[in-house]
Amino acid sequence: MQYMLHLSIKHLDLLHNHAETSFPLEAVALLFGRIVEQSFIVNRIELMQNEASSSTTSFMVNPEEQYRLLVEAEKQDEELVGIFHSHPAPPVPSIRDEQNMKLNDVVWLIASKESGNWLSKAYLMEDQQIKEVDLCLI
Repeated sequence: MQYMLHLSIKHLDLLHNHAETSFPLEAVALLFGRIVEQSFIVNRIELMQNEASSSTTSFMVNPEEQYRLLVEAEKQDEELVGIFHSHPAPPVPSIRDEQNMKLNDVVWLIASKESGNWLSKAYLMEDQQIKEVDLCLI
């Protein structure tokens, strides 16, 4: 069975707008919801400040803010299901992304404006291999 990331068109628009306003720097957001079998279902998005504030090729989230959001999610019976960020290059995981994907076992949603319009693709690390995750817009 194929992995799927379920999110609303409204959520995707919000993420792309965040990427647009952050451009040329990388935008970052945390995706919260639930995981049901191979489906990652996004209920809520938290737009984050990129703590690597001058980088066009990396991002960093404030660990205290991330912890606060993880605790809040647990209280709401949610979990971190994905990490969103934008790329100046095609929407594929960079070497740094691959390293971080090994530490963060969630879907990585990557957006790029390389072709003129925002395009997002999702990925997951499984058995040390990067697999593309289908996007299901609802």
